[in-house]
Amino acid sequence: MIVKMDSIQAIDSAQFFPVLEKAKTPGFARYLTRFLLLIFALMPLFLLFVPWQQTVKGRGQVIAYAPVERKQKIESQISGIIKRWHVVEGSFVKSGDPIVDIDDVDPNLAVRLEAQKGFLLSRREAAQDEVAEQTKAVAAQEKAMEASIKAAQAKREASAMMVTVSEKSRENTEFNSRFENKRFQMFDSLFKDKQFGGLESELNRDEAKLRADRAETEVKRAKADVKKAEADLLNSDSLVIQAEATGLSAVALARRDLNRAEQNLLTIERDLQELDTRIERFKARFVKAPCDGILYRIAANVAEGGQLVKEGDELATIIPDATERVVELFIDGVDAPLIAAHMERTGEGPHVRLQFQGWPAIQFAGWPSVATGTFGGKVRQIDPSDDGYGRFRILVEPERLLSEEDDWPDAVFLRQGNQAVGWVFLNRVTVGYELWRNFNGFPPVVAPKAPDKEKDKKESKPPKIKT
Repeated sequence: MIVKMDSIQAIDSAQFFPVLEKAKTPGFARYLTRFLLLIFALMPLFLLFVPWQQTVKGRGQVIAYAPVERKQKIESQISGIIKRWHVVEGSFVKSGDPIVDIDDVDPNLAVRLEAQKGFLLSRREAAQDEVAEQTKAVAAQEKAMEASIKAAQAKREASAMMVTVSEKSRENTEFNSRFENKRFQMFDSLFKDKQFGGLESELNRDEAKLRADRAETEVKRAKADVKKAEADLLNSDSLVIQAEATGLSAVALARRDLNRAEQNLLTIERDLQELDTRIERFKARFVKAPCDGILYRIAANVAEGGQLVKEGDELATIIPDATERVVELFIDGVDAPLIAAHMERTGEGPHVRLQFQGWPAIQFAGWPSVATGTFGGKVRQIDPSDDGYGRFRILVEPERLLSEEDDWPDAVFLRQGNQAVGWVFLNRVTVGYELWRNFNGFPPVVAPKAPDKEKDKKESKPPKIKT
């Protein structure tokens, strides 16, 4: 039996088991499998050194950068009844195009407002004439006061001169009186002198006496003239004061009348302005488009007899044409400081890859070069505060980084409110570091600080040469 088994083993298996021979794995397949297993075993080690782009993901929507180009509500400026709509939802309007007409509850209000305005205009014209007349009256009173004061001052100057003249005349008469008295004494001595036998006659002595008495009378008269001149001077002083007081009183009365006329004119002007405000508010019944855009929604409808709206009620909503579009993305509060640090260190906002709703795209977070269907952007600013839920808003503006495919779609297709997803690029690291960072829960690496060329120039001083 042993001999027979050995002989059977010696026989070629291909002759007795042809099917088993065909089921064997080919040699090249075994080599290929070993090669793939080796690559699979070395793949983690290889991936540790593959570059990886760190990103921060956020979601948001497309908005206009300028606040006046964002969605606006058109409200009623007056209370009234809707009469006619000039547009429908989805209509494109330009600035100043009519949107809706609102009639006031009082149909004759416009006529009465115009009549009141005409009446106030007439009153204003009359008040302006009164102010002009009172202004002339004040000027005339001031001129009259100046003239009366000048006349009184001139009279006072004349009185002062008369005082001087009277005093000079008194001095002359006193001198003449002394002279005549001495003459009389001389004649009297010569008449009474018994030694010489009366050299003068009694008649000459009496004449000298008469002249002396007359000179004494002239002195008294001169003194009286001086007193009278001084009294006239005091009277002239009082006339000057009286002229000033009378003139000031007359000017004050004229100015009081002028102030009353001006106050009346200001009151009329105020009433006229209030009426113009009412007229302008009444003109607001013709509601016009505040800007170019598309009418988004109509809130009020017109019914039989008109729908009553109050002041401040919403009529419609308009979406303006945005000249500058941005995307607002909301990111987690943990990632916001990283973007801010990146902007501070590099001096510009990081690049962002955007995926818009309605545009199919494939974005690999770590390898943006193989992404397709995304659009380019750059962080423009970060809000200083969160939205109340721990999220911070960043605004992303268009940026062409790779090719023309980074340009955003036209505003006709990419409108305000379109949802968007964005990946903010921070720094390039290896896959191994990224795995290690995620396993340990560390934040992404911020960008290195940009070198300050001016500072480097200041610090790099030429070497000193010793002599």
